[in-house]
This record gives sequence, C-alpha cells and structure tokens, in this order.
Amino acid sequence: MFKSGIGCNEDTVNIINQTIGRGARVLLGAAFGLSLGLGLLGAAPVVAEDAETPEQLAVVRQGIPHDALYAMVIDGKNGLAVGAAGKLLETKDGGATWTEGDSGTEFGLFGIAIEGEHKIIVGQRGTVLVGGADGKWTPGQSNSESRLLNVGVNQAGLAIAVGEFGTILRSKDGGKTWEQRPVDWASFRDDGYEPHIYAVDVQDNGRILIGAEFAYVITSDDGGETFQLAHKGEKSIFAMHVLPDGTAYAVGQEGLAMKSTDNGATWTELDTGSNANLFGVWASSHGEVVATGMRALLRSSDGGQHFTASHELDVVRNWYVPVAMGETEVKGDGGAMVQEVIYIAGYQGTIARVLR
Repeated sequence: MFKSGIGCNEDTVNIINQTIGRGARVLLGAAFGLSLGLGLLGAAPVVAEDAETPEQLAVVRQGIPHDALYAMVIDGKNGLAVGAAGKLLETKDGGATWTEGDSGTEFGLFGIAIEGEHKIIVGQRGTVLVGGADGKWTPGQSNSESRLLNVGVNQAGLAIAVGEFGTILRSKDGGKTWEQRPVDWASFRDDGYEPHIYAVDVQDNGRILIGAEFAYVITSDDGGETFQLAHKGEKSIFAMHVLPDGTAYAVGQEGLAMKSTDNGATWTELDTGSNANLFGVWASSHGEVVATGMRALLRSSDGGQHFTASHELDVVRNWYVPVAMGETEVKGDGGAMVQEVIYIAGYQGTIARVLR
C-alpha cells in the first residue's frame, strides 16, 4: 500500500534554481514554503465552481508557524506524521490526537512507508530511518546523499525509495541496507533529463509503480530489476494511491489527475476543474477520492468523474500535502462500531479531519 509525503526545507532554493526554466519541471518543494510557493505560483488557483458547501474541516492539531508536515500514514489506530527539521508525530487513536516523537535527526523528512512489521521514513541528504519493535528509529545505510522524497515497502521487506534527479534505491531487508537501481531515462525522453521522482507503490507480488516529472509512470514486475515506461506527458506527478483491486489515482502539477483501472499499465486523465498544484491523493474502493494541494482540497464521490472544491479559508489560504485514513470507535446504544476518518496535514504542522 502506498504511503506518501514530500516537502520543502532550507536547501530547496538551490534545487529550484537548477530546475526553473525546464518547461514543465517544477520542484514540488518549491510550492510548500508559503513565501516561495506564493511567489512562484502567482495568483490563486482557479477551482471548479460549485454550490456553497458546509464546513468541511475540523483541525485536530496545529503547531508553530515554522512547522510543516509532508507525510502521514495511519494504520488502524496507530500512525505517524513527519516533516521539516526532523519533526515526528505519533497517534495511537486513529488520528484523533497526536504526540511528539523523537526521530533522532534534524533533516527534513518527506516519506513514510508502513507495511506489517516494516516501518521506514526517508528524507533529506539520503536520510533513512528504520522503525523497531521498541518504537525507536535507527539509521539505515542508504549510501546516498540525494534527497529522498518517498518510500514504499511490502510485507516481505522489499522497499523502494525515490527522490531527486532520478534517484531510485532498493532494499531487500526492510530498509536496513540499500542499493542504487539504474534507469535508462534517455530511452524515455530525447533530452535525457533525470526527473525528480515523487511517488512509489510497492506491492506484495513485487510489482512497483513510480510517478515522476513529465507525468512519467514507470513500472517493474520483477522487484526493481528492470523498469518499463507506462505513461508520459508534460506535467509532474506528485502523488499516487493504489487500491488492492488495481485501481490507481495520480495527481500533480496544475490540477493534473489521472486514473488507472489496470494496476498502472494504462492511464486516463481526469478533469479536476482546477489548476492548483495537487500534492496528495487518497481513494476508497467506493469511489471516494480526496486530493490536497496548494490552496486546494478537491473531492469526488464517483471515482473521479466529477470533483468539487472546498472554498474554506483554511484551504484557500494554505496548503496540505498528505491524506490518510484513520479509524475511530463510535459508541452507541447497540455497542461500539469502527468509523473511517480521513485526515490531511500540511502547513504549520496542521492536521485536520475531513468531514464527510
């Protein structure tokens, strides 16, 4: 299952300077710092016109102005959120409350993967943290200085970390040790650019989906030994979510949204009615889709055929990145029942519940 999140920190400006001017190339981190993001993105994004809607968010946690959260995963009642300067938050009640944890680093943390006993966090300058049964985090040996923007892992401990300038790392031991996996990017594009890679999904059968700049989706059916190009375009893909039945969603630059019904082999573009940069996506098997971004929160109840946009001030003035589903117990006369709850996170260390 895909776990997502990426972000911006103190050295983002250097990479922005390297990437501005490459057509569709936009470093996602540039849009996450409000001063950088607003300057680069210009006017507020155009969003789909819809009828006035009731309040859609309930903030459950907010930090200080310099806080930022880039990744969040909730597995049942237990979950993690990470962000700028090594920020680590933990929940034990499905996302309703959060406490400070100790990541052991001050580097920005951008991606989380949790599958069974395997827990991995990745971030700036090749940072890899591996979670133990005792709740402590130990460094993994990434042997890389690249900014790692996301990570995925399966039940067997096969993990793929992805990042800037085409970086793909593979681990076969749950994140303890890593090796570089080369991709012949020149075979996909004449100019030979090595794209920033933002999204990855690692499945139990060894299939891997990767989303990157230029709307690249590359796949592997042999655990990362070889990769094939499944899709390309112009806009960057910033996040993906893959469901167990092979339905997948990808979102990204300037309102980009795509859907696959064959586990990423082919993709169809969706009309979001928005030109906002979209940073996170979550979907259910019932056709519910939630996408977050720069001053944007889009929702669909029909598998992406139609989207509506939130016009709440907390949304249109700020940014959110990761989307995750938690669980909460609701007690009634007939006993307790488990209810699914969607959370989003982002600016100022904010975590908010999406009201349904």
